[in-house]
Order: sequence, then C-alpha cells, then structure tokens
Amino acid sequence: MLDVFNMRGIIHFGIAGNINDSMSIGDVTIPKEFADTGIWDWLNPNATVDSTDIAGLDVKNYNVPEGGENLLGHIGFNFEQFYSNSGKPNTAQPMVWAQVNQHWLHVASKLEGMELKQCVNSTLCLEKKPKLVVGLRGSTSNIFVDNAAYRDFLFQTFQVSSSDMESFAVVMTSLSNGFPVLVIRGLSDIAGGQEGTNTIELFGSLAALNTANSVIRFLKELKAFDDSNYSYM
Repeated sequence: MLDVFNMRGIIHFGIAGNINDSMSIGDVTIPKEFADTGIWDWLNPNATVDSTDIAGLDVKNYNVPEGGENLLGHIGFNFEQFYSNSGKPNTAQPMVWAQVNQHWLHVASKLEGMELKQCVNSTLCLEKKPKLVVGLRGSTSNIFVDNAAYRDFLFQTFQVSSSDMESFAVVMTSLSNGFPVLVIRGLSDIAGGQEGTNTIELFGSLAALNTANSVIRFLKELKAFDDSNYSYM
C-alpha cells in the first residue's frame, strides 16, 4: 500500500489478548511501542546461550513438580533486523522496540476517558466499564497466546500489556518507509489467565466495536489537530 497508493500514514487496528492484570476485557490500548516476541533460538538443555539474546525462557522452570531438566531446553528471544530508507543501504540495525508516531500518540491521548461499550447484548455485559489507555507496550508474534504461565512470562520479562499477531510488522514496515503509524487494539480475552475456555468468542465482537469507535474518534481528533496547523510528522 505504501508503494502503490498516496498514503499519509497507517492506523492499524484490531483485537488482542490482555497480558496486564491492570487491564480488562473490553478495554482499548493504544501502545507506544511493540516488540516482536516470536523470534526464537530454541536450544537444547545446557546449550550455550547467545549473549545477544534480549531475553530467555528456561522450560525447566515450569516443570510440575519442580526440579530436574526438561528436554525442551531453552528459548532465547532475539531482536529484529530493521532496514530503513533513511539508513545505510542493505545494512540492518538491531531493533527490539518499534515505536509508533509520537505526534499521533499525543493526539490519541485525547481519547482517554471516552465512552466505551460495556455490553455485547442485553444479557451479556462486562462486570466493569471498559477504559482506553494510551502509552503501554504491546507484543507481537505468530502465536495465539492462551497460556497463563507464558502470559505471565511476557508481562514480567517485557512489561507488555497486549499480545497480537500483526502489529509489530505493520509498525516496522511503516517506520522502514518513513510513514507515521498508530496501533489501536481492543482486548478480547486474557490470553490464558482465565478459568475455563478463552473468552474471545464471547467478547471479541465487543472488543472490535470499541476499537472501531476509538479509530473513528481518533480520526476526528487528528483532523482537529491538523486544522490547528500543527505538523504530525
């Protein structure tokens, strides 16, 4: 799209899993940055860990009962390779966190406190009123996270509040080509932290609706921002 169309920037939106216990299903998050938490070096037990890894997960720490080795060994989290039209040709820079456009994030901060939907229908509602939060962190990987232990690992290690499968790629591509980008995600489930089945089937539509309404509100705020003759780049 960036190559073919006359694009001003990208507003990427959808639903995501909630990784942060201070957030709830139905909330909307507009993160300041994303990490790709799906770039793994999967090693044998007692293998040499790459010193450039940004984080590590030893599977044996999750044995039940505790103690002993685990044949699944160690997972090392690596950084992304970032190429930019403003950098040296064919030269990658290591990237852990891909940041959204700071001016657009500032505009998005005006959305905090906006009214969000609490009910899917007349018989299915959330226990408390959803909120919109700007400036947290998000994670992306090609993994649908529905596991309490891994959810806790992501929060404790990367301090992320949401997990999805697309955002980092969209942000990195926008940055690589020099375009502003913002991500808006509605939280549809708690990524395995629940008792019983995942709630995405119940509340996915509500999270999507809250996200869509947030996008519409952001576009109105962005227009008002532009009309005030401020640059968004």
